[in-house]
Amino acid sequence: MKSFRYRLFVKFVPPVFLLITTWNLFLGWYFANYQKKLLEKELLSIAQTLAAMIEMDGLSADLDTYKEIEMNIRQVMSKNTSIVSVHILGLEGKVLRVLKGVHSDADDGPILSDGSSCSVDDFPGALMGFAVPLVFKETKFFTCYMPLRDKIGNSVALLRLKYGVNNNLRLIYLQIFGMSFLFFIIFVSLIFFVSHQISIPLQNLLIGIENIQKGNLDYTLQQTADYEFNQIALAFNKMAKSLRMSRKVIQDYLYRTIRSMVTIIEEKDSYTKGHSERVAFYAEKIAKKMGLPEKRIQLLKDIALLHDIGKLGIDEKILNKAGPLTEDEWKLIRRHPLSGREIVRPIFFEKDGLDIISQHHERFDGTGYPYSMKGNEINILAQILSVADAFDAMTSARAYRKPLSKSEAIRQLKENSGSQFNPEIVNVFLKILEEEKHEILRG
Repeated sequence: MKSFRYRLFVKFVPPVFLLITTWNLFLGWYFANYQKKLLEKELLSIAQTLAAMIEMDGLSADLDTYKEIEMNIRQVMSKNTSIVSVHILGLEGKVLRVLKGVHSDADDGPILSDGSSCSVDDFPGALMGFAVPLVFKETKFFTCYMPLRDKIGNSVALLRLKYGVNNNLRLIYLQIFGMSFLFFIIFVSLIFFVSHQISIPLQNLLIGIENIQKGNLDYTLQQTADYEFNQIALAFNKMAKSLRMSRKVIQDYLYRTIRSMVTIIEEKDSYTKGHSERVAFYAEKIAKKMGLPEKRIQLLKDIALLHDIGKLGIDEKILNKAGPLTEDEWKLIRRHPLSGREIVRPIFFEKDGLDIISQHHERFDGTGYPYSMKGNEINILAQILSVADAFDAMTSARAYRKPLSKSEAIRQLKENSGSQFNPEIVNVFLKILEEEKHEILRG
């Protein structure tokens, strides 16, 4: 049931994928903001730690004074590689002067060297940072400003700490993406498993229905561990059994009806009286000798009793005509296998049974009727019936001739072996006649 799986995927996978994506985008946004708050707190904590290490009293213009401060800064930066730069800035009017700057290799901004100056406008939030600690958020970096105070609490300088947040956020997004992908794979696998669990029983049910439609009422569904599907299988098998029983009753009734019609036909013609019974007898003997399965032997026997039912629609004057038949009369005669096939179709759903009726006048060399089939194209049961039918016809009286002797009939079988008849079947029948010393022959 590929179409069922396809529909299941189309109905469930896209909306669930959209739901998972939307949910994880929300989670990404939430955790990114949460992480930013954590980073903000962490950055303020680092800045406070650095500020505590810097003694602002007694600072002079001599930059050598900041060597110890630089060493402390580098120690802090080595422990937290996300810090890209640290600056100590002094304020002179609206100009910021770099008292000390420490940069890492990750800093992709302008390098501010010690002693350089820049406008306070180049550092958004710097003026406020002289008053209170704050974190200024940018796309790739967070910048923390921490006032540096003297012993009496006056702001004498500003600590500027630049922190890269890309790696942290990238890790969050990767985790969210990984979770989304994992959930999606789990969901798709679940859908595939569920569709498989559902589609296999449904496919088996469909196959069962197709078999029922084709007339194979012996088909049964295997029971499953799933309660619902097991109940369906039990109901299907019960239905098939009921149909088999009903068909058997109808077939038996129709078979007896058609058999009665054949008997009536033969009773009206003393020449063919008992013909079907004798043909069925010979055919059964041959089939058993050839080692065919019992089921096929029974089918052959049942069909043999009805093989001439197609003659029901042919005028008795034609059937009992003493002289040669006209071309139109021959056309009617050649149609009786096809007519017989249609008459018995309601009884024998198996192709074998219908083929026996329609092919029993085919010849091994391909010159028979109605299909001009030859060799192994002809159903083997129809070939058996052909030999049995011909032998009884030859040894029975007809309106247009006297019966042939048994020896003459055997000679005719041998002579037409390979042309009209299957040589193997002829040989088997001749062995039967020899072994039973003609006891099976009437008269």
